[in-house]
Amino acid sequence: MRSSILLALLLSVSPAFAQTAAAPAPAPAAVPAGTNLTVSTKDSSITYRLIHKLHKFDGVSKAVEGRARILPDGKTQVAIRAKVDSFDSGNANRDSHMKETVEAARFPQVELKAQGEAPIPASFPATVDRTFKAELSFHGIKKTLDVPVKLTYTSATGIRAEAHLTLSLDEFKVERPSLMFVKIDDAMQVDVSLGFTP
Repeated sequence: MRSSILLALLLSVSPAFAQTAAAPAPAPAAVPAGTNLTVSTKDSSITYRLIHKLHKFDGVSKAVEGRARILPDGKTQVAIRAKVDSFDSGNANRDSHMKETVEAARFPQVELKAQGEAPIPASFPATVDRTFKAELSFHGIKKTLDVPVKLTYTSATGIRAEAHLTLSLDEFKVERPSLMFVKIDDAMQVDVSLGFTP
């Protein structure tokens, strides 16, 4: 009698176990996609400034290419580049000499790759200061730099980045040009202005 009751209980419970076992596992939560942005060439530039005892001059490139990716947790990756021969100082002879000086034929690109924390703000417009860890490739040499960046947000995908660097020509093995037997200063000021769009 007990065996019959036990068997009846097992048979009545078995379908519930079968249903539980057969139920599909819950789907994993969707991982939010990151935000991908592109450098807007018309709104971006890289400018260098060199100083000599007798004068100073700037060279500007508006042929800046690049991308940025902002992950959901705020981690941000940026990569930009410009052709060395795209810099224009307003003097063709000087530009030609600068291309020879930095060996543009051998090292045609200046590139910067950076990463840091830059979560998208909750409201717009907004301006924040961040520091990115960057690797700069110039004249065949790579240097790691801490780059302070000012970020101005007009929206979640409309971002302007401004950075100001001071680089040593000697550290990048650039033979400094001379004028009147006096070399230009070792310090080269670099201003980066980037507009990012979707």
